[in-house]
Amino acid sequence: NFNEDFHGGFQVGTRRVAMIESCRQAVSGLLQALGREALGCQSFVLSFIVLLLIIMVLLAPSCYSSYVLPRTNFWHELRDHKVYILLIASLSINGLGTSCWNNVDRWLSINGWGPQEIAIIKVTQAGVLIVCLFAMFFCLHYMSVWGPWAMRDLVCFLPPGSLLYTLAFWELGNLHYRSYLFVAMVTFALIIDTARFAAFFTAILTTLANKWYALTGAFAGFAVMKACEAVSPFVVHLITMPWGMSPIYSGSIENSPETHLPTLQLATLLAAWPLALLSYAVQMMAWKYFNKEVLTYKGHGNLMPDGTKGWAASETAFVSSRVISGLRRMDNTGALVEESDVGSSYSTESDNDED
Repeated sequence: NFNEDFHGGFQVGTRRVAMIESCRQAVSGLLQALGREALGCQSFVLSFIVLLLIIMVLLAPSCYSSYVLPRTNFWHELRDHKVYILLIASLSINGLGTSCWNNVDRWLSINGWGPQEIAIIKVTQAGVLIVCLFAMFFCLHYMSVWGPWAMRDLVCFLPPGSLLYTLAFWELGNLHYRSYLFVAMVTFALIIDTARFAAFFTAILTTLANKWYALTGAFAGFAVMKACEAVSPFVVHLITMPWGMSPIYSGSIENSPETHLPTLQLATLLAAWPLALLSYAVQMMAWKYFNKEVLTYKGHGNLMPDGTKGWAASETAFVSSRVISGLRRMDNTGALVEESDVGSSYSTESDNDED
């Protein structure tokens, strides 16, 4: 499947990446809905699986390991992969604020929802997430057949989910007790954030082009993201210190989380939005370089993906569909073929010919 994606073009893997990411988020939500015991089990199982995979790679036969892990010049050519650098930087900057905006369970509890109700909300969000992401990336897969423009615009202009999370908490967190609108907005923010993450990594795998570069770059980028998330509590605390508040620690009770709702809302907004807006600005900068770094689509007209002509004497001309629909052609016996037959014949030829 990995080789197939790179041979078939970036549009082949869009739906698959979306389904994997939506299922991952759904399983995470279901485990959180089961309680704290499940959260501890989740960390243990994840650590065990990662350790097991590392051991399997280290114990693999030399012929296998030398084939799947060849020497590459990825780090020497890193400066040429501007889209990769900008997208990883965007995800990392946004991750610096994750400790203040990724607290939906706590926000729902403050809004008046009980533990069982939050569990039901998580289960519902998991189902909605899978359906929405499948529909979204199915349409993206359909549009991407003609080139990388749909993927480029989705990746570069879809805002971070942290903006929507914090905006919903600021505007709706205490507007009504047990607000259904607040739950709907948080669910929408979850869908946007998950779609953005899946689109980012689809674009990263696409623009790196070489599968070994993609393998190295994806894991290296993910490590940088997690390192930024690890220092997130310190970063958001430092950002809000000039205002005398913090989304992490209470200003009145030492070594306790902030429980005063208006203070928590304002501190969350002050800490998350500067990082989210900076992340959004960095991600939009990738728009300029996206098409130049995508080499896995068919080109446009008579031009190849790198901009050169596919044939020396070729050119691209505009032909109206009205002209095409009025064409008649002769069969081998010289008789005219009816218009309906022409349409079916052309559609058969186009189905057999990818061009």
